[in-house]
Amino acid sequence: MQLWLRALGVVLRIANIVLLPLIKFIGGPRRKTPFPEIRNEMLEIPAVDLAERIRNKELRSEDVVRAYIDRIREVNPLINAVVEERFAAAIEEAKKADQMIANMQTIWLIKTYPLLGVPFTVKESCGLKGALFTGGSLPRAGIKATSDGEAVALLRAAGCIPLLVSNTPEYCLSWESYNHITGRTLNPYDNRRTAGGSSGGEGALIATGASLFGVGSDVAGSIRVPALFNGIFGHKPTADVISIDGHFPSSSDDKFRNFLTVGPMCRYSKDLPTLVHIMAGSKAYKLRLDETVYTKDIKINYMEDFGFNVAFVQVDEEIKIAMYRAVQYFKDHGLQTERAEFDNMNNCMEMAMCTLQSLEDVPNMFDSRDNPKEKHSLLMELVKSLIGRSQFTLAAIVFYILYHTKELFSPEDRQRYLRMKDDLRKQIIDTLGTDGVLFLPTYPTPAVRHYESFGHTTGVTYTMLFNALGFPGTHVPLGFNKQGLPIGIQVVAAPYQDRLSLCIARELEAAFGGWKAPK
Repeated sequence: MQLWLRALGVVLRIANIVLLPLIKFIGGPRRKTPFPEIRNEMLEIPAVDLAERIRNKELRSEDVVRAYIDRIREVNPLINAVVEERFAAAIEEAKKADQMIANMQTIWLIKTYPLLGVPFTVKESCGLKGALFTGGSLPRAGIKATSDGEAVALLRAAGCIPLLVSNTPEYCLSWESYNHITGRTLNPYDNRRTAGGSSGGEGALIATGASLFGVGSDVAGSIRVPALFNGIFGHKPTADVISIDGHFPSSSDDKFRNFLTVGPMCRYSKDLPTLVHIMAGSKAYKLRLDETVYTKDIKINYMEDFGFNVAFVQVDEEIKIAMYRAVQYFKDHGLQTERAEFDNMNNCMEMAMCTLQSLEDVPNMFDSRDNPKEKHSLLMELVKSLIGRSQFTLAAIVFYILYHTKELFSPEDRQRYLRMKDDLRKQIIDTLGTDGVLFLPTYPTPAVRHYESFGHTTGVTYTMLFNALGFPGTHVPLGFNKQGLPIGIQVVAAPYQDRLSLCIARELEAAFGGWKAPK
């Protein structure tokens, strides 16, 4: 065990406790006025059903797109999630979709454009041609994407219509969506709290009914944590099934494709298989999503936490209770359930960190386009950030400091943790097989207050571990805690068994209600 790493986690937690009164003061009062209710029923139709109704001429794509545009304009002043919109272009694309539907046979449309006329939104880092592509970093201000990211291109080829690009932290390096260009995205269930990161803009828009589904990316929980904080579904697919081409930041290291994934976020679980299938393109066959899955044949494994580690954030009791209720639901319906035990889980933070730190060619936000020889001192940028004088965000600077702590791991320790990770991967695969899933927390707590994520950094171990292992994971909302904040769990499957976690997500949605709009 690395005492320095655990000590750092403890220091961050203590600092969080000491500074919590200040954090609450800065966070200000909770929104007093009710959140605008969804009044247009078109905004509450799942994507697959919406596509069918548009094809059948029951609804016009243009009307649907205009309804979402109106909703975005209504709620964005309350959540600050939009980086750049393309509403005029989207309306024109919707008109063309309606014209195609009027002139083409339905069977051909289903095969060629399965989601024709359905609007969606895109995390800025995932690349939408002609839209801002800044990575939330001031030195990149004004840069626009010259092409669609591959996953975005596949959705557009399936007939989907992009409406906008949404907010992220700088270089996607935080679990709060804040940067010096767009500012801070707010949680729609409590504006004193974060919408999460790095796909926090998507999470907030989808939760408020301003987007039906979105393209997110996940390098350490960046789809699943915002899905938890905003009470929606988010799926991190098996590593390297959905292309990350066109994403920023990126890396030339082949291992990066095993760590970073692109995936869907949405309000309705029934949309996930279709979205994953489209976004996976030529690799979709690996997931066998068209195979029938019988819930009764799935084995449920579960674990409340990763065991004792002095640096870990304690898992909230209401999240544990929600998990127990989910386990009991399946037990009552005849499924096999069992508490899982794996070796060295209390070392998973070190395993995940060593995997991340083994990546080469990590994008450096301090590189200057105008002066490649310009160097930045991490310590100096940290000091400047603390007094509001740095062009870089504090969260991104802290990430680079943590990344460079790899020098504090001896080569022997690093290899030991990487071997430990490989052994754990095999053990979990052997346990889950082709018919098992694992329930565990997505994050130890519901949405944290703005600035509070620094003291909860180790909380992302619950998601980051499965990036390191390359496993698929689906966040599933399971209601709300006593404060009215969304809670839920992560459903993990073995590699290429995504269909199992997606099946369980749909069952849990039917049993516990799934997404509920903020009030």
